[in-house]
Amino acid sequence: MTRTLLRAISAILISSMMLPGMTASAAESMVDLTRSSSPTNLLNEENVGRMFENVEKSSSDQGEGQTVDASIAGLSMALDQYFEAVSSGNVSVSYEVQVARIASNEVAAKSVVLDNYEYLGIVVVDNYLNVREKPNMDGRIIGKMVNNSACNILEELDGWYYIESGEVTGYISSEFVVTGDEAVALAMADAKLRAAVNTDSLNVRKEPSTDSEVLTQITANERYEVLDVLDGWVKIALSSNEVAYVSAEYVEVGYSLIEAIVFEPISAATQFRMDVVNYALQFLGNPYVWGGTSLTKGADCSGFVKSVLANYGIWVPRVSRQQAGAGVAVTSATIQPGDLVFYGSGGVVNHVAMYIGNGKVIHAISESRGIGITSMWFSTPMGYRNVIGD
Repeated sequence: MTRTLLRAISAILISSMMLPGMTASAAESMVDLTRSSSPTNLLNEENVGRMFENVEKSSSDQGEGQTVDASIAGLSMALDQYFEAVSSGNVSVSYEVQVARIASNEVAAKSVVLDNYEYLGIVVVDNYLNVREKPNMDGRIIGKMVNNSACNILEELDGWYYIESGEVTGYISSEFVVTGDEAVALAMADAKLRAAVNTDSLNVRKEPSTDSEVLTQITANERYEVLDVLDGWVKIALSSNEVAYVSAEYVEVGYSLIEAIVFEPISAATQFRMDVVNYALQFLGNPYVWGGTSLTKGADCSGFVKSVLANYGIWVPRVSRQQAGAGVAVTSATIQPGDLVFYGSGGVVNHVAMYIGNGKVIHAISESRGIGITSMWFSTPMGYRNVIGD
């Protein structure tokens, strides 16, 4: 195993062990301490090399009940199990081999994302960072980046980075960006397996079969969290409470990082609607919590829109199905910022988002993505409601 791969594994460990307020160097010291206290020194180049040399021999000598999860998310679970085994003094060579093999495979797959960035920068913020057209606070906002968003730094100015991220090229404050080893550690920890649609429109099905019910359709320019890869099918997370299957032929699956979202402040809406939308945007990046209504500590999709609207004295029911009957119906042609967009399957609404203009919505997406911005067409809308009024 190369030193680069060892450093990558260490980067994941460092990121996973960091507590709020802890620096990377402090977390690295914890990793060093774990290495030195481990009875077998797993993250030691000589020892890991020994593990790989003994893969074939040891695979037939596994201790009873001592196995490692080899799924997509197997690395973090394997490491957790490994450290538990270390603490109990019960670590077999075969177990070390399994951990090293999974770590090698996943780190190698994740490390591909680094090739997309010549000079990697990772945004570290509580909610979001504006991308501006010019390097000053008066520059027009052209995009937004949530916590852990990645960018390629093209130029460094006085307190600003000129960056490229996704479809956005502009300036961000360098105060909220980390680079170098710290950026690599965050990137390796945050890279997730996602599916990108490579066709204009794609059927999403309830089961992995062309005979299965079509739940909705999705379009290009959105990435979906991958839950499993099957023979000819990919299981994806559509929203907070809906999983589905798409044909592997029409999606590209790979590890990727969050990037900037194209966003321009709305200008055609009334000031009141702009206030509602801008208020909602303050909570970008905050957590998704099923059953929650807190805009800071966590909310689900309906709890999020309910709490945003309540700030302006607008009452809507608690759950999305009931919210779909509030206010008055509008169309995709007449929708305005602040209106609600509903999604679901089988004629039943199960998700809600708030339209913010420019074909975008803000919503509590899922536990892995939190409150974020996506295209209004991340799934086929079932309806639109104006709950604000004229």
